Amino acid sequence: MNPAANSGYFADASGPSFVGRYSTRFAVAGIAVEVRGDTLQSVDLGPQLLPFATDGGTNDIAVQVEWNSTIDPGRGHELFHSGCLWSVHQFGSGLLFDFATKRLGSRPYKRMLVDEDFGQARVILNRECLASEDESRALEYPLDELLITHYLSLGRGVELHACGLVRGDGESFLFVGHSGAGKSTTTRLWKRQAPVEVLSDDRIIVRRAFSDAAKGVGQECPTHTFLMHGTPWHGEAAFASPGRAPIRRIFLLEHGAGNRIEPLSRSAAVGELLARSFTPFYQPRFVDPVLALLEEMVESLPCYRFQFVPDHSAVERILEFRD
Repeated sequence: MNPAANSGYFADASGPSFVGRYSTRFAVAGIAVEVRGDTLQSVDLGPQLLPFATDGGTNDIAVQVEWNSTIDPGRGHELFHSGCLWSVHQFGSGLLFDFATKRLGSRPYKRMLVDEDFGQARVILNRECLASEDESRALEYPLDELLITHYLSLGRGVELHACGLVRGDGESFLFVGHSGAGKSTTTRLWKRQAPVEVLSDDRIIVRRAFSDAAKGVGQECPTHTFLMHGTPWHGEAAFASPGRAPIRRIFLLEHGAGNRIEPLSRSAAVGELLARSFTPFYQPRFVDPVLALLEEMVESLPCYRFQFVPDHSAVERILEFRD
């Protein structure tokens, strides 16, 4: 272990090579993550990530799990504080994420150190705050989502507040909306009325169809530029699938007095999608690639505002709609 770890602070985000005795792998939106640790519990994926477990292949992100006797609060420049569980600091060329709650004391109970490209991460658990049986909390939300979201935001994709539905014939529907806009309601309506696979009822990742993450899919559907992917981070309806599907159009979801579909201009669509994205807004190096990706999306995909009423007529309106 890095000698600096003994002080509860880690001087080198990348650190020395670490090879744990055990490993597991999961993949979200084609992003393969290998987790290594010295115990089976330390690499436990938990119930949310288990459906996304994979075997073999190359890794996009390598994560090592370690314990330390204590973790001192981050002393680097604080870039952002979530207002509750986590904060992020600049740490050399990489970033340091601290996770803290008053319930577990004043010190961080967990820390994640990542390199500049988010290809390597170290997760450190604090023995002052956690017991050995808490080792399975290494990847616990929101750490897993923060890792994937930041990796995506470096020009590799974008995570949206959205629900994604796929019919048996391959036709797909992407509904993007703020919290409370009706994503889980929409999911339940469709499940009652139409045979659909739900990729997620709350968070969807969008990536280019011809990226390395989607090899082979481009040959199957060459006319489609973007794919939507399910994620482990579900909403009230609790739907989460590792599936994916081509995107044909985008609907911005809003409650309304009736079922109304209104086309959006490209500039308006970019702003609306950015406002409903999980973009790390605290650094331009994350925002600029996401903005470029959204501009590319609205160039090739029609976007509409969909005001709906929460009954079967909303599903029928979408099914009968033609561009």
